[in-house]
Amino acid sequence: MVVAPAPAAPAGHRLVPTPVAPPRPFVADPAQRRVIEHPGGPLLVLAGPGTGKTATLVEAVAARIEAGADPRSILVLTFSRRAAGELRERITARLGPAGAGAGGGPGAWTFHAWCLALLRAHDRPAPHGGFRLLSGPERDSRLRELIEGSREDGRPVWPPQLARALGTRGFTEEVRALLARAREVGLEPLGLAQLARRTDRPDWTALAEFYEMYLDVLGFEGALDYADLVHRAVVVAEGAEAGEALRARYRHVFVDEYQDTDPAQERLLRAVAGGGRDLVVFGDPDQSIYAFRGAEVAGLLDFPQRFGAPGRGGGAPIVALRTGRRMAPAPLQASRHVARRIPAAGLPVAEIRAHRDLIGRTDLGAGRVQVRTYPSAGAEAEAVADLLRREHLENATPWPAMAVLVRTADRIARLRRVLTAAGVPVSVDGDDLPVAQEPAAALLLLALRCADNPAGALTADAARTLLTSPLGGADPAGLRELGRALRAFDRDTGAFDRDTGAGDRGAGSGQPAPSAELVRQAVADPDRWLVRVAEPVARPARRVGDLLVVARRALREPAGSPEQALWALWSASGWQQQLVAASAAGGAAGRAADRDLDAVVALFDAVARLAQRRGPGTGAASLVDELGRQQIAADAIAPVGEDARRRGVRLLTAHRAKGLEWDVVAVCGVQDGIWPDLRERHSLLGAEQLDAPARGGLRPPLTRQDLLADERRLFYVALTRARRRLLVTAVNSPDDDGSLPSRLLDELGVAVENIPGRPARPLTLVGLVATLRRLATEPTSSLALRAAARRRLAALAAARDDAHRPLVPAAHPATWWGLLDVTDSDVPVVAPGAPLRLSGSSLSSIGTCSLRWFLEHEAHAVTVASTAQGFGKVVHALADEVTTGRTPADLAALDARLDTVWRHLDYEARWRSDQERAAAREALARFLAWHAGERGRRVVDAEVRFTCRLHVAGREVVLRGFIDRLELDDAGRVHVIDFKTGRTAPGRAELATHPQLGSYQLAVRAGALDAAIAAAGGPAAADPAVPGGAELVQLRRDAPGAGAGPRLPGEAPGPPEVQAQEALPAEGPTWMDEVLGEAVRTIDAEAFRPTPGEHCTMCTFQTSCPARPEGRQVID
Repeated sequence: MVVAPAPAAPAGHRLVPTPVAPPRPFVADPAQRRVIEHPGGPLLVLAGPGTGKTATLVEAVAARIEAGADPRSILVLTFSRRAAGELRERITARLGPAGAGAGGGPGAWTFHAWCLALLRAHDRPAPHGGFRLLSGPERDSRLRELIEGSREDGRPVWPPQLARALGTRGFTEEVRALLARAREVGLEPLGLAQLARRTDRPDWTALAEFYEMYLDVLGFEGALDYADLVHRAVVVAEGAEAGEALRARYRHVFVDEYQDTDPAQERLLRAVAGGGRDLVVFGDPDQSIYAFRGAEVAGLLDFPQRFGAPGRGGGAPIVALRTGRRMAPAPLQASRHVARRIPAAGLPVAEIRAHRDLIGRTDLGAGRVQVRTYPSAGAEAEAVADLLRREHLENATPWPAMAVLVRTADRIARLRRVLTAAGVPVSVDGDDLPVAQEPAAALLLLALRCADNPAGALTADAARTLLTSPLGGADPAGLRELGRALRAFDRDTGAFDRDTGAGDRGAGSGQPAPSAELVRQAVADPDRWLVRVAEPVARPARRVGDLLVVARRALREPAGSPEQALWALWSASGWQQQLVAASAAGGAAGRAADRDLDAVVALFDAVARLAQRRGPGTGAASLVDELGRQQIAADAIAPVGEDARRRGVRLLTAHRAKGLEWDVVAVCGVQDGIWPDLRERHSLLGAEQLDAPARGGLRPPLTRQDLLADERRLFYVALTRARRRLLVTAVNSPDDDGSLPSRLLDELGVAVENIPGRPARPLTLVGLVATLRRLATEPTSSLALRAAARRRLAALAAARDDAHRPLVPAAHPATWWGLLDVTDSDVPVVAPGAPLRLSGSSLSSIGTCSLRWFLEHEAHAVTVASTAQGFGKVVHALADEVTTGRTPADLAALDARLDTVWRHLDYEARWRSDQERAAAREALARFLAWHAGERGRRVVDAEVRFTCRLHVAGREVVLRGFIDRLELDDAGRVHVIDFKTGRTAPGRAELATHPQLGSYQLAVRAGALDAAIAAAGGPAAADPAVPGGAELVQLRRDAPGAGAGPRLPGEAPGPPEVQAQEALPAEGPTWMDEVLGEAVRTIDAEAFRPTPGEHCTMCTFQTSCPARPEGRQVID
């Protein structure tokens, strides 16, 4: 739509439809004319991006029909439902009703759709009906069931090294990949078994037997997965009778996107259109990006030899389309630089040169290409949002004419948040964002699971999530007040049983239960627990409890189903009314509401599809589990509508952008280690090693050059989606998180711009208000400028929508934080009389900076776990496995275990991941050297939890902790060991009063660890344990003198640095009394003040700290 002046009212405007440009008449260039007039036989058409490939294919089909061919004798195959539908529409439009003939026009199919039709026409149906094509999640569920059954039946016999993996989702994915690859290359179960014997692979021997079982089960059920579908179609097409009938029917075959074929599809084409028949294939070796799905670019590169007409000499002819009809000169030239680096061995050099040296469009102007790096991912995302807004507002580029492309789907969520916050409408394909990961859908699924199984699913965390969600409407303060009320009820009635978590234990039977557990009980049984709680306080828990009852009743009805229960839950919640109202109001809240509504609609669609596929009797838990397992949300066999994609900027992966184009394209996150991703593609079961039996059954491993070529092709596809403007971005922050730009940026032939920060002023209403506020209050502004800024702020503040709601509330001074009074909470941090819950780390935090402790532990303002924390968790877990004997004290064994978990740590840069991986190995080597050392002590236990109740400064303190390792010396004294994986270590003075070590020793002295010590053969539980001291084992630091001189490559480091703290006395006051007392006094007084120091440089709350320049209040 465009805004046009209203003729009757000069000051008004009206919306008028944007005129649709009529289709341009097709004018063939010489290369296209050669394809259209091709006399018959095999032909390879090299068609680069935007070269008019589809139009050429349509004209070639029309030429055959106009020359007298029966429309039904023409078969057109492609690789996506969207492409097949577009081809059908364009062929029908080109031919008209008369040209299509009485029997309908030529069939345009996807390979899988045509194979399914072929089987239904020629193959025997299953005992109970026709064939049914399994969706991806259905196939995975069936595989999991069969794997679990094989474990129980003992058939097949899996190798011992796979025993621990059999029940995992990852193993199911490995089995799926291997079976799919076997089908693609034509390897039957017997052939896989023979290959297993030849290569001495016991895992393949077991898989061959499992493979046969899987095919038997699918055959009995009349079900097919996608790989088996094509294989069985090949078997039919290669049969004498059916094959002859197919070749007699289809005289002319056209294939689009031929570079995406796999070996099974190539066999199918050879059976239907081989032997020199009329087979015209269109493809681009530079856009072969689906190798991970089994596609082989060699099929296109070797097409002239494999399909050359026998007896005619030489191979099939080749035609290269050369006229580019998509890209302006600048984007086209940048893409040419990348294309020339992609290998294309097998085709004549002259044809490849003609294919790549395209002639660009001139009617779009010169076009524009920018390559930029930013200091952080946030700055990168904000810059992209700013570019899109400016394109839309300054150049009138429609939102749907722009797109943002990324390498992998895990980058989408952050970009979507930033773009939405900046006022950029975003459209994300369901396939790129699993529906169960959408917050709104995840919330409803959690509620459904809790309704179905309250005993197992309704945990304390789940109850808190539901209460603080739109379903409950509670805030943290209200939740704390509810907890206090429930603790009072529990003290009076003894309603909560500590041992069972339910039932009555009688009034006055000890300390009140944890508030989180009481809140959970209140949600599960509101009528019992909320009888004495004031209505405003109890309302969220009662609302959530009632909603779960509504959903549970819908599930338990005779004809009930998860779909009905979900609808009952949604209808009763009132949430939809809130979202609709917020959506109508617009703004950031409206955009968030739109996203939630879209997610809920997608959830109901997904649930309906699953219910239809699985039939009646599907349980809620099973359905929720299957949705959670889906890697994509829109795993539907039926086509998905395009309406949602026309509303905003498309945000999708480069793989999904194939075949699409936009005026403006931003390619984001082109980072070293991510794009190109050169990690070796080695799988547990070796699916990537299988090849066709005719080629020996095995193929050599991919080299780094092969991987780089694949990644470059994907980058090339992303670049060539842009018609007029192309932006390529990356993060360059080697000193912060180690992110470095990819080498691919240097291949574009464009200078890289290093942008130092965020956009100066975003082109948004928020940015406009911020600028006007600054001008209105800045002393350096002239009086006239300040007055003009204030007038504009007043006009914005007065603007209202049709419902008389403010359109720009931030423009009104009443909303400016700097003008508001400082508030004081009337809810104490810890209720009077309630125990203070502390740990050794929190004592250290309070002593270092009480404000930081408050923000971490009470405000819960901590960010997500960093990779440094992940490093520590991995090393600690492996040290525990060695201590408890679950893993041998052998560096090679630990190295293998490290490999299994390291890929789950999300490092921004590959080089940083490799660096930290090496550091983790060294840390484990130091641990083994320390573990094997003689200290005159024996191990009691590892990863020991404790709870210790103390009375300090008139308050009860519950001291909790988690000790890495306990040891006993010959005198029966207890030594506490804490493993550290940080790079820094405390000084001698700091170590002497280290609160964390001191709290561990205090727990030993107080008897909190007596049971564990006695169980390990230490002093009897009746005898008080005596602290023997505590130690910090610094696994990243060599012991003094041990690390002198450089180590040889591969040489393991020596023992680590060990820092010992003296033992606390067995009785009497200690320095820990003062540490605890000071912590209690600080919390009771709520005197949380910043304490500047060296620790500030690593603090995550610098922007909230008044002691830091970046955290000070900007308006006084």
